[in-house]
Amino acid sequence: MKELSVVIPSKNGAGILQKYLAAIVEEVQTAGGELIVVDDCSEDDTQERISAKFPFVKLIERTGEPAFCRAVNLGMRIASGKYLLLLNDDTVPERGSFEALLDSLKKTDDSVAVAMPSIPRPDGSDDSAFRWLFRKGLAVTGQFSQGHLYPSGACALWKRDAWDKLQGFDCRYAPIYWEDTDMGVRMHNSGYSILRCPEIIVKHMHAETMGASPETCLLRERNRFIFMEANCSGPGMAIRTALWLPLHLTYAVITRNRAFTEGYKAYRKWRQNP
Repeated sequence: MKELSVVIPSKNGAGILQKYLAAIVEEVQTAGGELIVVDDCSEDDTQERISAKFPFVKLIERTGEPAFCRAVNLGMRIASGKYLLLLNDDTVPERGSFEALLDSLKKTDDSVAVAMPSIPRPDGSDDSAFRWLFRKGLAVTGQFSQGHLYPSGACALWKRDAWDKLQGFDCRYAPIYWEDTDMGVRMHNSGYSILRCPEIIVKHMHAETMGASPETCLLRERNRFIFMEANCSGPGMAIRTALWLPLHLTYAVITRNRAFTEGYKAYRKWRQNP
């Protein structure tokens, strides 16, 4: 049984993996761990291209409909490690970062479920500093001074016991977005906390996988409302949403923010058959 398992979900990511996987493999081997890539219903010959170049990697194939949450849950379930590192396929670890993150988490008590390094993006923001809060009737995420931290879906090292207790990502958010924020809420409600390790750096080349297409932006908005239904449905929050939502929708129409309006419609449709 390995102490560390690294799990990378990847959809049509063969090119990205070929670009970044060598540095990840080196870090995993240095830490004495295993590396699992979950091929999430890819159509780019990921299996053949990655197995040929990186025989160290354990490749798992998912079939059916692509879903980040399901790919992650599958990889974590198959992993043998006591510590589980969720990693995006477009991340670049600095030398020694995996060992350092593992050592830091091992020193914590049972109240800490997960450790995050600094996860800088090309635009200068840091995934590990993102928080969520409820503002003007909507759940929002960003680098706020207030709100609640959540474990990034780009890079987070989990204690297996905590991951299993929380039962992984909620698949209501399939195919992708807001599942890591939802996990942060469930962590907080279960009494768990997050260890941030800003001196440890794993870069995130953000948006190389999903991009910013209209479909992607619509998914983010749809899942924002699914998240709110799950986590912002108390009486006070429900009243504020009811008061603010018509204003948000009107403003979205005026500013031609189709992602917001179509995302809300997609949520309403999802509600009919969640």
